[in-house]
Amino acid sequence: MNVKPDDRPPPASFLEGLSVQIRCISALIIRDMMMRYGRANIGFLWIILEPMLLTAGVMLIWSFIKSGNQHGIGLLTLVLTGYMPLTLWRHLTGAGIHAFRRNVGLLYHRHITLIDTLFSRMILEFGGTTAALFAVYSVLALAGAVEPLKDPGLAVLGWLSMAILSVGMGMIFAIATEYSEVAERFVQPIQYLMLPISGAFFMVAWLPKFAADLALYNPTVHCYEMFRAGFLGESVTTHYSPWYPITFGIVLIFFGLVSINSVRDNLHTG
Repeated sequence: MNVKPDDRPPPASFLEGLSVQIRCISALIIRDMMMRYGRANIGFLWIILEPMLLTAGVMLIWSFIKSGNQHGIGLLTLVLTGYMPLTLWRHLTGAGIHAFRRNVGLLYHRHITLIDTLFSRMILEFGGTTAALFAVYSVLALAGAVEPLKDPGLAVLGWLSMAILSVGMGMIFAIATEYSEVAERFVQPIQYLMLPISGAFFMVAWLPKFAADLALYNPTVHCYEMFRAGFLGESVTTHYSPWYPITFGIVLIFFGLVSINSVRDNLHTG
């Protein structure tokens, strides 16, 4: 007897339900890759090459306008540890803009939810940017342009904390842009205004005490400090709290999850 997809019974267990959601998200990731990059030429590899090329371009420009070391830190190391987390932040937060509206048609499938459509895009962006980081670092390390990681675990923690924070902010952008068309106009200004205070191109130890105290209220600063501490070890002074950006990001994600139902109602009635 043939059973239509919409007539299937609900999953019998948590593990079966989890398996269904994993298959849905995997399918959505493949769909996003095909829609954005197609099958021609190198296809989905562009998701890795894009951030690689941008980072290489920034490194090249900085090498012409800056000296070889900044406060005792190699220029390429400074750019790598600043620009790659910044790229992760931009890609994950930008993925939230009108994310639900673009994928509302997929809700026809009973197992696909709004959160699946958003998280699939987030996973794709995170995977591509992480692969780009690994590729750029490997090339520079093999060429002797940057030193080997002093504390890989701490670097990974800094990278993941930035990802959690970015996912939370991306969810806020996704919800805000569904409620108001005007909200989209504020996303890029917010990202640009965040740039000089984000910690991407400075370290807390370089600042006067009052400025350093203020900077540490910004959760992204802690992510950059952790990431650089993983690269540079005890050769530099770093200031960070691992739990501050992670907690901040989890609170944003929780708020986003709670608000999903109201967004769904807005999409159906809009």
